[in-house]
Amino acid sequence: MNTPVITEPFDNKPRKVVRNAFILTLLLIAGAVFTGYSGMDGMKGGYALILILGFLAMTAFITALVYIPRAREFDKLVRELKPLAHWTYTQKEWNLFIQEDLKENLAVNKATLRLVIIVSFVVLAVLLLLYRDNLFILIIAGIISMLTVVALIAPRIRSLLLKKGRQEALIGERSAYIGGTFQTWTQLGACLVGTDIYEDGEIPVLHIIYEFPTLQATQQEIVRIPVPAGKMEEARKLVEMLRKQIK
Repeated sequence: MNTPVITEPFDNKPRKVVRNAFILTLLLIAGAVFTGYSGMDGMKGGYALILILGFLAMTAFITALVYIPRAREFDKLVRELKPLAHWTYTQKEWNLFIQEDLKENLAVNKATLRLVIIVSFVVLAVLLLLYRDNLFILIIAGIISMLTVVALIAPRIRSLLLKKGRQEALIGERSAYIGGTFQTWTQLGACLVGTDIYEDGEIPVLHIIYEFPTLQATQQEIVRIPVPAGKMEEARKLVEMLRKQIK
């Protein structure tokens, strides 16, 4: 594929996360050691503070380990190898994509929210039958309210980030960068499950769908990349190349 050479540097945010996580790990460990030698009475909060600092240090260290492969994958996409495609957009194309992305995210979140509400009402009915305590109504209502706020606000936050991001997309065999957001579908048990071009909206959008395991169940994620004018044939070739990864 004929892709333009990348000349302007891209900010490797995963590498920043690794650096900051390691720095935080060292600071937390230093804090735990200082607490141990400070003479603070262990029974009056010293042991608890050391435990909390140790737990936070372990969390920061694990975060750094998780992001190291992402940082390397970002370098492969941007610096070490040419991406399969490097697309830039006009302001109109970018605005249309932001609108389309917001509409799709809201639709997915609303569908998920409806399912959560149905399950919550079933759980509430069971709890009321077993315990006959109206406090459960307030608890379930609070949970639904918080999830509703997140479902409606999160897509709008993403739209604001896209507006501030670079109007570019890089697509590789294992990862993609779109508007400042980096995603990879080959790490932590993730695998590609589908890819296609959605053409029913105001602008064609390439969908790269992958799944990854979580503590509860397998979760699905969709990478949405707008197809600029004159790049539809290249997008179709990308779809065929990426589909070879699907098992």
